[in-house]
Amino acid sequence: MKNSYVYTVVFMLVVSAVFTLLLAGANSFYKPKIEENELLAERTAILYVFDIDQSGSAAEVLKRFDDNIKDTELSGISLYEYSEQGETIAYAVPFTGAGLWGSISGYLGVSPELDEITGLVFTSHSETPGLGGRIDELEYKEQYRGLVIDAGSKLAYGEDGGGQIDAITGATSTSNAVLKILNELLDETISRLEVA
Repeated sequence: MKNSYVYTVVFMLVVSAVFTLLLAGANSFYKPKIEENELLAERTAILYVFDIDQSGSAAEVLKRFDDNIKDTELSGISLYEYSEQGETIAYAVPFTGAGLWGSISGYLGVSPELDEITGLVFTSHSETPGLGGRIDELEYKEQYRGLVIDAGSKLAYGEDGGGQIDAITGATSTSNAVLKILNELLDETISRLEVA
């Protein structure tokens, strides 16, 4: 019987069922911890956009977030508002757009006057490590912090293009995709929030 076709199929089905149940059980067991870590990663990213300290334990980071930041909606745009003593300091606007190999998601921080970028962070992307994946590097993200923006003007790369930011060498498609995503986001955000 061990050499029969039926035995092989039944054996494969039983082994597959056992491992499927083990994986499903592990996923169910760890799901709350996974969700907790995803929330912490998102909150930490938003704190980065506002240039707020992200160090400390998970409880400290979440408290710092809850004390200063609220989820709100302005002119139909869902965003996070950073305020101190009742004064709005900045907004973090979520974005998702097409990259070279998949979607790029993150948050762009802007001042309440919509004239300065307070920070940029990417929360997920499928870009090539070492090339387009360098958008996660501090050097790339930090060049956006404090960048002055004007309604109607576009972000651009390099001095020749009149830009204030540098593209990633060897990752032209990803660099252009990020620029397109951010320019579209800024156009929409500025036009909708200026009306409010």
